[in-house]
Amino acid sequence: MRCFLLALLLCGALLGQGTIVMSKPPKAPETIAQLAKKLKRGQGAAWLLLDAPKADWIAGFRSLLNKDEDLMVLGLPVESHGPKTPLATELRAQQGWGPEAVWALLGPGARVLGSGKTLPTARQLLDLAEGNGIRGELKDLESFVAKHPGHLQAYRQLLLSHFGLATRRTFQLVKPSMKKDAEGNPLPLEIPQPLTEAEDERVWGRAVALLVPYLQSSDWRLASGGLAVAFQEAGQASPLLRAAALKCLPTVEEALRQDPSHYVSWGVWEVIAEAAGGRPLRPLLDSLVLLPGDRGGIPQSVFTTYARNARAREDWTGILDVLGPRWDLKKDQDLEIIILGEDGGRQDSLKSTWDALLKPIVEADLRLGRTLEADQVVREAMAWMPSKGLPGWASSLAQACGQPSLAAQWATLMVPKG
Repeated sequence: MRCFLLALLLCGALLGQGTIVMSKPPKAPETIAQLAKKLKRGQGAAWLLLDAPKADWIAGFRSLLNKDEDLMVLGLPVESHGPKTPLATELRAQQGWGPEAVWALLGPGARVLGSGKTLPTARQLLDLAEGNGIRGELKDLESFVAKHPGHLQAYRQLLLSHFGLATRRTFQLVKPSMKKDAEGNPLPLEIPQPLTEAEDERVWGRAVALLVPYLQSSDWRLASGGLAVAFQEAGQASPLLRAAALKCLPTVEEALRQDPSHYVSWGVWEVIAEAAGGRPLRPLLDSLVLLPGDRGGIPQSVFTTYARNARAREDWTGILDVLGPRWDLKKDQDLEIIILGEDGGRQDSLKSTWDALLKPIVEADLRLGRTLEADQVVREAMAWMPSKGLPGWASSLAQACGQPSLAAQWATLMVPKG
């Protein structure tokens, strides 16, 4: 039997000593002083909500912050505390508020700049913030970048802030639908209709204006991470964003041809390819020349993300085109990794390979009516790495794909001995 044993052993066992179980100390109740330190680490200001029984307007306050576009731009965090928390008790005693529900604007040092006990209007909240010199992180970043145009970190943070804001505003305007597949797994959001030209310019204009020069200058390659924002689905709603993504893709793909294992480049490609409406991965892979002996290679996350997005588009042929060769290569490897779980028991070594590679391939074959090919993959997997879990995983997948007879066959698969 092919076997390479990889196990985690407790240091106590190695030293012949008993196991020491460590736990975190209980979290101390938050105080006004601790809240002041938290604000200092953040924007220095926040909205405060002290809840109380029968305070129906609290939900309306939260909704106001999430729906009013000017309050979104202000972007202050919310500190929310229940009626019996120590911090709420301390604040009520300090301010003389009594037991009613209260909202407040907190400034540096957790100082109360204004408060109320009924639902305010958006204009009242904005006037209160502006009257106390609070402009929000986004406007502060805009001013900083204007004074320091070559500051890459600030430019990148400004870009991310604008993309986060535009994404939230987009979802308020178009109301994306959230769906699950037959197995209950969440699917990528679906946008029912694109933004109008006027909406698109108002919501995405500034973000796109920042994105294009950033990507075309290759400054993004100096970052420690990619564009970690969820704007892939929002690209369906924004013609401006889709056009910008299409314009910038050649620059990113050329960077990958120069350095095929560059993690940041792949992260950027993944999000802008999806914002561009989804791009085939096979042509890009074929254009790459990998360094001989490169152990890192192309990050696995590239294939996992591609398969997820292609599945949402029902691009079954694309999944087989990209993942099929990876399975052909993997099943020829004489390597088995045995992992011990927290209880010391052996985990099913095939599970990660099934989730990331085999399941998308088998589903794609089934959706295309290629039942013989799907059956071959399942039986090859069982021979390659015998698994007690595989019959159940494969049977459930076949049932979800409308193949009850095949599901019954796979449910009775026997695990080879030896």
